[in-house]
Amino acid sequence: MRRLLKLETWTLRGKTAADASFVLLAATLVVPAVLFAGASWLAYGETQRQFEERLNRTLDLLYVGSRATFETQQLIVSNVISLVDDLNDDDIRHNEAKLHQQLKHLIQRLPQVEDVFILDREGRPLVAADVHPMPENVTAADRPYFMAHRDDRQQRYVSETYRSRIKNLDIFQYSERRLRPDGGFDGVILVAIPPSYFGKLFEQASGVDNYSISLVRADGELLARYPASTGPTRFERGSAFMQAIAANPESGTYTTPQATIDGIARTVVYRKLPDLPVYVAVGVASDAVREAWMHRMSAHLLFGLPATLALFALALLASRRAAAQADTLEQLREEQVRRATAEESLRQSQKMTAVGQLTAGIAHDFNNLLTGIGGAIEMVGRRVPQPTPEVVRFLDLARTGVSRAATLTQRMLAFARQQPLQIEAVDANRLVTGMSELLRRTLGETVQIETVLSGGLWRASADPAQLEAAILNLAINARDAMPGGGTLTIETANAHLDDAYAAANAEVTPGQFVMIAVSDTGTGMDQQTIARAFEPFFTTKERGQGTGLGLSMTYGYIKQIGGHLKIYSEVGHGSTVKVYLPRTQIEVGTAADLAPAVSAAAGAGPVVLVVEDDPVVREFAVAACRECGCTVHEAGDGEQALRILEKQLDIVLLFTDVGLPGGMNGRQLAGLAVARRPELKVLYMTGYTANAIVHHGVIDAGVNFLGKPFSVSALAAKIKGMGF
Repeated sequence: MRRLLKLETWTLRGKTAADASFVLLAATLVVPAVLFAGASWLAYGETQRQFEERLNRTLDLLYVGSRATFETQQLIVSNVISLVDDLNDDDIRHNEAKLHQQLKHLIQRLPQVEDVFILDREGRPLVAADVHPMPENVTAADRPYFMAHRDDRQQRYVSETYRSRIKNLDIFQYSERRLRPDGGFDGVILVAIPPSYFGKLFEQASGVDNYSISLVRADGELLARYPASTGPTRFERGSAFMQAIAANPESGTYTTPQATIDGIARTVVYRKLPDLPVYVAVGVASDAVREAWMHRMSAHLLFGLPATLALFALALLASRRAAAQADTLEQLREEQVRRATAEESLRQSQKMTAVGQLTAGIAHDFNNLLTGIGGAIEMVGRRVPQPTPEVVRFLDLARTGVSRAATLTQRMLAFARQQPLQIEAVDANRLVTGMSELLRRTLGETVQIETVLSGGLWRASADPAQLEAAILNLAINARDAMPGGGTLTIETANAHLDDAYAAANAEVTPGQFVMIAVSDTGTGMDQQTIARAFEPFFTTKERGQGTGLGLSMTYGYIKQIGGHLKIYSEVGHGSTVKVYLPRTQIEVGTAADLAPAVSAAAGAGPVVLVVEDDPVVREFAVAACRECGCTVHEAGDGEQALRILEKQLDIVLLFTDVGLPGGMNGRQLAGLAVARRPELKVLYMTGYTANAIVHHGVIDAGVNFLGKPFSVSALAAKIKGMGF
């Protein structure tokens, strides 16, 4: 050993084969040991970083899922408020069966919702989505969530997990306070959530046994957990979790040597849901990091022992391998970023699709209701020969309400991308120029309008009426962003969106587009507002000053025709919304002359067969046809309609709804009827486009279509336009 400590023994003068072999032997023992110790230290740090990265990715995924779930609950409550906004408790009890069906339809495809209840100011349930009739002598007056709304005047509340008295299930609830017109407490609307839904969601995200995922209230109450806990269901005030959220209320990381729930040492990351006292927490067992590190180093050791006789060669190989691993790791990290971006876009798209489907279903039902209501109002107006001024005023108020409701449903269908469109080639310069006078009247004198129109502008593929409505919506939003006045600029240009732009923006197809930009000099928007600008019912305006459907309607329409919408804004420096419309090679046609107004009862009309399953809508359709001078037969489904056609050979017009019960829709009925009676003409009516006569949002060629709700004069014009 003394030789090993004296470098002069291995020199050109005194070196021997024994000395050299001894030094090399010592080196083969010492150098690998030092390298292995260093590699172990580096590997432990890398393993720990990998677990932390996975922990944060899992938290990101579950945070988005949990946030979407509670946003769905808030949307459900908003829809329930809309259903009962004009009803008192007695009205709700009287219409319990009908409201029960509406609530059931609202949640039937939402696994994250167990039930929806409406409670009166005494805590008694009035109606529910999954329970009918409502049991008597049941009250929630002693529930903490009810007392929080009643006594503490809390608007929103997330309850603890408890046993339902009506359904005998473990649930927790998201609830909101009902208000009377004078602002007083009027009861509670609550959405029952099954903890098992979050349990399944957490189980899918976990993937391994050493992860724990929890949904926790800010007071430490455990709402849901995976793996399920048989121990305490609340974090004590002195627990690591409660101390962590006290120090960092929004998000953070903490390590506990012994978890309150199961006693396992963990590293935990958490994040608070927006506007709710609820946290998503994801933890990994500390032993899992050590076990993964030991497994990794055991493999290194197994393959490292034979390397002692070729230390320098392996060191060189290890260096090259490390460089290659660094490049690979960088590529993996870039791929993870791209994947996370794609997953976020997919989650947002799925959320908007789900809300769109719900919105379209509600709009479809509303269109049927509005058809009956509007038809009844129109018939009353026609039946009263000389109405008093007061009657005229109330009829006008009713017509205005129906018109506003119809406009709202059209906006909802536009957001859901299910409004019927008539696509044609559009000259954007001509359209913008034609809107100038309308914009000046609408925006007022405080807003100066400027247009910058491009020469040689391509033709765009669009529905002109819907495009005008979209530009008008953007202009009105711009005006509202300039309360003291300002400049509104509308610009047109040819644009090409390349592959790089499409990769950075979801649902964009590269290609040639016609761009219409609407800019203002208003207050502008921050990034959080821009991120939510296209969400339905989201608005920064005061209550009653906007529905929150303007931008979402425009977004839905532009996406439906294959276009793109982009917002550029900065707080205090105004905003620009760029609308990209697909280019078309078709030339712009000349505008057709407007048809003259048609009287609703102008002479004898054709013999009509009305086919509609909704009794209210059918009754109005029959009355409207008679007002047009038609002889009318009626049927409630396709089979009955075919039988009538066999008997009544004088029928020349089939007026049918597209969605019919009994396995035969209106398009199929028309096909069978025309096959038997080739001279028969067909006029369709429907409330939305998810049916047999509209594909990809565009009405099929050659189809006569009348959208719900419709008027007698509109029906008369349509019948006359078909040659009768």
